[in-house]
Formats: sequence, C-alpha cells, structure tokens
Amino acid sequence: MGWKVKGKRPEQETNAEAFYGQTEHYEKPGMERIQKKILMRALELAKIPLKSRVLDAGCGTGFGMLVLHQVGYDAEGFDLSKEMLAVAKRKGFRVKHGDLRQIPFPDQRFDAVVSISALQWVPLNERPQVAKEFARVLKPKGKAVVQLYPESEEEMYGTGQTFKAQGFRVAIQIDSADNPRKRKVFLLMEKPS
Repeated sequence: MGWKVKGKRPEQETNAEAFYGQTEHYEKPGMERIQKKILMRALELAKIPLKSRVLDAGCGTGFGMLVLHQVGYDAEGFDLSKEMLAVAKRKGFRVKHGDLRQIPFPDQRFDAVVSISALQWVPLNERPQVAKEFARVLKPKGKAVVQLYPESEEEMYGTGQTFKAQGFRVAIQIDSADNPRKRKVFLLMEKPS
C-alpha cells in the first residue's frame, strides 16, 4: 500500500509516560494552536451535539478540555502521565489517572469520546482492548473520534477494523493525504444502539 512515515517516531523510541513527562513543551502557544486546530477539526467531523458529556482520552495538561468546555461540552479526562494530570488538576479540570486500555470511568457514562494524538502509543496488538473500553464507557449511539498518526495505511485500516470488530460503525477521514508532514488521520465512530 501507499504511504509510510519516514524516520523514527517517538513511540518507537520511548514510552508515552517518559515522552510526555516533560509538560513544558505542551504548554507553548505554537503547540496549543496546533492541538486546538486538530481538536476543532475532530469535533467538526464527529458532529457531537453540544452539551454532550465528552471524555478526553489522553487529556494531558487539559488544554483540549479547556477547548471542549469553551465550545459547550461537559468534559472529563484521563491520562497516563501523572505530571501532565497535575497541571490539568491545577487548572481545575476533572481528571483521573488512567490508560486507554483501562479507562478509569464507569460503563455508559459518556455521549462521546475524543482522543487526539494518543492511540499511536498503544501497540497494535493491544488496540482491541482500547476498542472494548471505548465501547464500555460510551452510551448507546455514542460517538468517538480518534486522531492518530499511523505509521502506514495498513496500520490505519487495521485500527479501523479493530473498532469495527467491537460493533462500531467506522469511517476514516484523511486530511492532507499526500503530504506526510501535514497528514492527519481521523477515525470517526458510532456505537450501535
């Protein structure tokens, strides 16, 4: 198949907790601008109704939750990095320590799940557990949007199939498909009723 990412990716060289332990580079205006643009695009694609209860899966320092609240959502979040969660808590956000493979919230709590730049840190063979957890915490007809940087088209389609196997309806949106530096992949999902 077509494209592949060139060069080493951070998730190939370290783990998410070590990489994201340095919170300061995620608090820079340039990074916030990029994250806001990606999150707003994800929300545009997912068409999540306003006032929905939204889970920010991989919430980091809470910047995405700030945007979710500003847009009109009731947002909660979780992250693997305790350092980043400490920053989010200082900002007043409702967050918990957790992992995509074991989401620290009860069944059917959320209308939607949003995850930006987090899923690529989970090994391919562990993504079925992530799909099960998304299905568990979403209400019937709940929506999920995942933005990720897959290494190849095979990884992208395989991840979509993983969520399909859990009963989700899945669509894939690729922005800037022909430009590896600007390419953004979004998985748009809906849980059955």
